[in-house]
Amino acid sequence: MRKLSIFVSMIFIASSLTVVQANAAAAKVGSACSKLGSYADTPGTRYVCVKSGKKKVWAVWNRPSSNNNSGSNSKSGLYLPTGKFKAPIPITLPVKQSKVAGAITFANMLEHISDIPQIAWNKVDTVATTNKSVKILNSIYVGPTTKIDIVGGTERIQEIISKAARLWNGFSQMDFYAVYVYNGADEEVTAKKFASDYKAKKYDLTREENLAGPLRALAGNCQKQQSPGKFSGPLGDCGGADSGGYINSNDAFMHLGQTGSNQDTNSTEGFVIGHEYTHAVQAGQWINSPFCGNPDGGEKLCSRSSMSNKGFSPCWLMEGVPNSVGAMVAATTMDKYLSFRESHLPYGHGPTTVTDYSQPSLKKYLYNQSPSTCYGDQKFYDLGYTVGALATEALVAMAGPQSTMALYALGAQGQDFPTAFKNVYGISWDEGSTILSKVLAAEYATFGAPPK
Repeated sequence: MRKLSIFVSMIFIASSLTVVQANAAAAKVGSACSKLGSYADTPGTRYVCVKSGKKKVWAVWNRPSSNNNSGSNSKSGLYLPTGKFKAPIPITLPVKQSKVAGAITFANMLEHISDIPQIAWNKVDTVATTNKSVKILNSIYVGPTTKIDIVGGTERIQEIISKAARLWNGFSQMDFYAVYVYNGADEEVTAKKFASDYKAKKYDLTREENLAGPLRALAGNCQKQQSPGKFSGPLGDCGGADSGGYINSNDAFMHLGQTGSNQDTNSTEGFVIGHEYTHAVQAGQWINSPFCGNPDGGEKLCSRSSMSNKGFSPCWLMEGVPNSVGAMVAATTMDKYLSFRESHLPYGHGPTTVTDYSQPSLKKYLYNQSPSTCYGDQKFYDLGYTVGALATEALVAMAGPQSTMALYALGAQGQDFPTAFKNVYGISWDEGSTILSKVLAAEYATFGAPPK
């Protein structure tokens, strides 16, 4: 069975904007490069191709500082937004470690391994049912011959969107959310509908890629995946989904491929809706942020989706939050979430050579991720759905679901991930990843041998 979300949700935009040249090892300051705004990565330095006089040369790329109000660097030919910005965050940071008996903390997490999933689900359900309701305007288009796999159809889709919006109330969310549901036979007509709506709403068309990227993702949900956000081959059963923000807009969309016969709970229970909506909210933290640009430079545009992944988030978190919190908010009961967890989270993406699930190996996976490179490695990226989801679940059990979105809100303020982690959880990412890797290793010891 095809994975329902391979996170073309953010990657399809990131991949259309990002050019990482293959000659990274040869890059050095002042040497020639070919494409303005492209990157070359080495273990210690990221280089960016800039314009110097009439030449294109490599220069060291520097992340914009949140204390820098000088504006974009027009001499380099890049658009690197700068400024001051305070993203809305509805919780107090750093999140305090609870002293209530039975509460999970960093200090005692290893002693409460079996309690983590239940406590995490309860915390998500509590926020999603007690938070103030918020209305996110949306539309749901269904292809003319499409049979929806989700039990309850469009009403269930709407229900999950409303509950997820309530969960994330207090954070920036999109002004409008357009959902397109289609099967293989309806892919062409759905693509025409998406393009027609795009033009009717006058979304940014200064580059053809602004529309072409989402259309590739729409078709990609019905094709064979080659790497994150890249697909090929003839159209077949549409088992994929993606969600992203329109360029230079506060609106977002979801493409939801359907087979009409999918019996996987991720589809039938609508967990995929919670997953993709959460991706849209991750990107939504860059709404109104002066740091919303193209993290790879080259164009003056705001790609919120690209900022939320390659501009900020390690891969384990990018898919970990939607595949844990997104599933929990969609689950109508704890038992349904636990069933999904058992079948999808431990080894749901099959064999891997990235980790052997020991504590040192898991620590290396979590700690050594670079947003600039991990999105190009499919095997590395896939672990976000499993290892990343379980790591996120542990953070939710300790500090609640809103703590995970606070990371992205701080990213929208110009903080990098290690800084944001410390400001949310009160300890360094080095310390946090050590604790989480111990928890994950203990959990994986109970899951049985990994597939080969």
